[in-house]
Amino acid sequence: MLNLKRVLTVSIIGIGMAISILSVAKDARQAAQDQAAMQKYNEQLIDALLAKGTPRAIALAATSLSYADRGSRPAIDERRLELLDRAAQMAPDDAWVQWLAVAGATPSGSLSEPLLALQRLAPDNGAIWLFQLRRATQAKDNSGINEALHRIGASSHFDDYFTTNATEWLKFLRDYPLPETYAIADKAMTERMVLISANSRAAATYLPGAFSAISVCKPKSEPLTADRRAACLAAGRLMLNQSSSLSSMAAGAAVLRAAQAADTDDITRNQKYFTEEYAIAANEAIANPDEIESYVSDWIQTRNEVQFARNLLTRAGIPLLPPADWKPDPQRFHSRITARNSD
Repeated sequence: MLNLKRVLTVSIIGIGMAISILSVAKDARQAAQDQAAMQKYNEQLIDALLAKGTPRAIALAATSLSYADRGSRPAIDERRLELLDRAAQMAPDDAWVQWLAVAGATPSGSLSEPLLALQRLAPDNGAIWLFQLRRATQAKDNSGINEALHRIGASSHFDDYFTTNATEWLKFLRDYPLPETYAIADKAMTERMVLISANSRAAATYLPGAFSAISVCKPKSEPLTADRRAACLAAGRLMLNQSSSLSSMAAGAAVLRAAQAADTDDITRNQKYFTEEYAIAANEAIANPDEIESYVSDWIQTRNEVQFARNLLTRAGIPLLPPADWKPDPQRFHSRITARNSD
């Protein structure tokens, strides 16, 4: 199953922090000891989450099973589905838990209880209609595809629950110490490690249907019908402009490119600029021991990755749109990180 977050490489904050911390991690460990310690740590995390017993803790445990060596892949998948189903039944009015239950389940042609609950709880969230889009795409149901796209485009916002996921992990990991091989006396460095882990675990959650949206909006042997193209453009605009995560925003830009929006060049340029500037600003902020605590607090309070990115750039005096002479420079980010790590 395709994980769009990995394909688009748009969990900028997680990727940037991982690069920024790499040199420290290499100096602080020996590979074999580290692997064993982290394996044990992941198993302990799962046990601690299950012992906590709340629906959200059980859902987090379910999404963590692949990090621990607890049986064959089929056995892990079966256990994951069991835990997600339990969490969903315990929290029928928690949209995030229902989202994880649907996202973590094997796609089927029928409407599951968690999906029905999600549609009841958050009908105006365009992201939940990705599940319907995925089902219609697999069934090659053209009218169903158009309906799902229309649902997305007519929504008021697009929340893929990435920030909720990351925040839940952050709150839990702050109270659960790292294994001794990773133990760091420096409070700021510890906070960075926790933030990296929380974002990485959240980014691993599958964003369902987003690749389907790109695929069905791309002309194949003949141009899109007028109705399909209009639905794609509306869905893409909503994802681009009202998303709560950088991955969904990037997916929206990809949908608009696929549907050949008239302003495709501007969309692409603006998105590249925004993500490049944010990646640099975020890594500069978390590298500053005096800023990391407030950085994490802002992240929790905002609960919206895109808005947080805008706030960060604004505070740094960086325009949200590219200057007229701006050109993308993929090496600029890596050069800044490498230079800082060599200091």
